[in-house]
Amino acid sequence: MIQAATFIGAATGIALSTYLRLESGMAMTLAVFCLLATWVFVCGMPNARNAWLLRKGLDDAPAIFWRRIGTKVVGLAALLGVVVIACSVFPFFTQSSAVRWIIEAGHTTIPLSIALAGATIFYVAVTDLVAEEPDDYLNQVGRAVLMQDFREEDVLFALRLLAIKCFFLVLMFSGGMTALSNLAEKPAWAFPPLSAAWFEGLLQLAFLLDIVLAAGGYVATFKLFGWHVRATETTALGWLVCLICYEPFFPAISHAFVPYGEGPGWETVIQEGSAVFILWSVATLFCTVIYVWATVAFGPRFSNLTHRGIITSGPYRFIKHPAYVSKNIAWWLVAIPGFLASGLAEGLARAGMLAIVSLIYIMRARAEERMLSRDPAYRDYAERVAAHGLLAMAKRRLTSRPAA
Repeated sequence: MIQAATFIGAATGIALSTYLRLESGMAMTLAVFCLLATWVFVCGMPNARNAWLLRKGLDDAPAIFWRRIGTKVVGLAALLGVVVIACSVFPFFTQSSAVRWIIEAGHTTIPLSIALAGATIFYVAVTDLVAEEPDDYLNQVGRAVLMQDFREEDVLFALRLLAIKCFFLVLMFSGGMTALSNLAEKPAWAFPPLSAAWFEGLLQLAFLLDIVLAAGGYVATFKLFGWHVRATETTALGWLVCLICYEPFFPAISHAFVPYGEGPGWETVIQEGSAVFILWSVATLFCTVIYVWATVAFGPRFSNLTHRGIITSGPYRFIKHPAYVSKNIAWWLVAIPGFLASGLAEGLARAGMLAIVSLIYIMRARAEERMLSRDPAYRDYAERVAAHGLLAMAKRRLTSRPAA
């Protein structure tokens, strides 16, 4: 049910934004809001109701309770202050479409900010009441700011989480603004069916859906609804192989070291409208759909470098890393015709460059598995996939064939 709700919420937000012809920042905001509202209605409120009914909160005196809430609010304010400083100093943030739009729209959002402040205090208080252990990382950050004793590991966890949310939310929101602008200017349905522009438009629409889903996931880290982050990646290698796959790092590295895309494109090699062209395009689009389906399967729990619960539904029933596998297959499908048209030496060189990119994703998958394997639930899931997943089914098919 959550997968259907996730798709419907994101698709509704994109459709409304396009129909209303909103400017890109407001369009992205509406798309993410529709997604979040759908998640809250479908599974957030039921989870919160169950948590309230099953609450085993501490029987603290009101003074102790409100003192802890005040400490948490101080901690949250301190973390937001770090975000403001980062978005005011680092060019990645100051030059991003998302931050520029927020600054330009700042004078119109004062009433909303006041309302959000009140809602935040209410949310912190309710979450504290239903939490099994209310002394969480937010309380520890507040204690650190107030120069009281605090747990260093919780403060470091909070800073890692803040870095993840801040970086990826700005990246996804900015990317969504660009994608929504492109959708308004060049929608897939404006081109002849089965043409190169039509397929390209569908691919861009799929990536827009993926970006909206990802942005929603980075916002929806609500503990009250059970969507909170349980752990973050702590190793330098894990962070490196993840961040290197995104802007601003990947474009720079790709241009300097692995420019596999510099050469004839596949649409210039395969005749547009031919059977091969259509089959090749459909195969690429199919891989992209699997990639987006993997993001849909996460629902409100999507985010990089974190553990927010083990996903076992959707394409994750068959393979542990469907997004990475399908994305890389799509890249190879797009690139192979160009490799063949580039000549033997250049084609092999460009194929080697793309192989390096695929190797980075293999390392990224391994890093994620190392982090998640601390959870017994993930180890059980990995064993099930190894025994009953797509590769296991294919192996059984091959070994069960009677000898000729």
